[in-house]
Amino acid sequence: MNVQQAIADFLQHGQVERNLSDRTIRAYQSDLSQFHFHVSDAEMVDITPEHLEQYLDKLGTGPYRDTSIRRKVAALKVFFRYLEEKGIVTESPARKLKIKRPVENRVPVVLSPREVRSLLAAPKEQIEQHSGSRDQSAGGRNRYFCAVRDDVILELLFSTGIRIGELVALDVAAVDLLKRQIQITGRATRGRMVAITSDALLTALVTYLDLRGERKLDTQALFVGRSGTRLTIYSISALAAAHHGRHARLQWHRHPRSAGNPGSRLDSVDAGVRQAAGPEGPLADHSRGHENTFAARAISTSSGLSPMYAAFSAEIPS
Repeated sequence: MNVQQAIADFLQHGQVERNLSDRTIRAYQSDLSQFHFHVSDAEMVDITPEHLEQYLDKLGTGPYRDTSIRRKVAALKVFFRYLEEKGIVTESPARKLKIKRPVENRVPVVLSPREVRSLLAAPKEQIEQHSGSRDQSAGGRNRYFCAVRDDVILELLFSTGIRIGELVALDVAAVDLLKRQIQITGRATRGRMVAITSDALLTALVTYLDLRGERKLDTQALFVGRSGTRLTIYSISALAAAHHGRHARLQWHRHPRSAGNPGSRLDSVDAGVRQAAGPEGPLADHSRGHENTFAARAISTSSGLSPMYAAFSAEIPS
């Protein structure tokens, strides 16, 4: 079996047997296709640790950050471990593969309590601003709808610590207002329940669902844009930047336990691999998987905020 065939078999297994998301499959495909380009159509049994070391050296001379190289190495380890389990190779040549240079240690910038309050207040101000024009024109209705939607999104992210990837994947059926809980579908088929403990969030959700019900939609997505299609993680980045006065550029972070999973990241974003935690410890430590958690650490009630997961991780342009 040559490299191209092995990659196709691995991706098929991930999609059918492991039920990995499309984003995860694309992540593996991107990293492994780059490796395929390096070794051409060599047979898998002929790949040696020396081939992988040469590939790693080549990556080191390219325009890649250390964290990007680390993810590519992780993809190779998972790929060759699968081939070893299938009996295609007798022993994984990637077993002892390591990055020779240390991974860069980038410290994220977080918003202050005042900035968090300002961010959460922004859509509420827009709701008040557009409430009078909501029935006067289609544009007014759209602006009011988006303001209510953004208010729910920010409150949900901060009050529950839900990951952005999980948020955009939510369907209407996942919300149970009577039980005050939301069914979250995590990586693959794993999931969990998230409680709606905030009365403000519950009220905002009810309002948003009423407004959403007035629109003719062909999707079950909970959060939709003006065009009626499901929001993406990039949509959330844009709306947060729009509501933040300093137009923060979001910097996504993975849960530390997903450091070895190249599917747990955005293809176009060099995600930092670190544990952002506050005085109460890591957020949502029971949840494993995706890359894009919105909350970074807990702000205590002494700061004047209600207990919410704040300190939204952002990279502020100078």
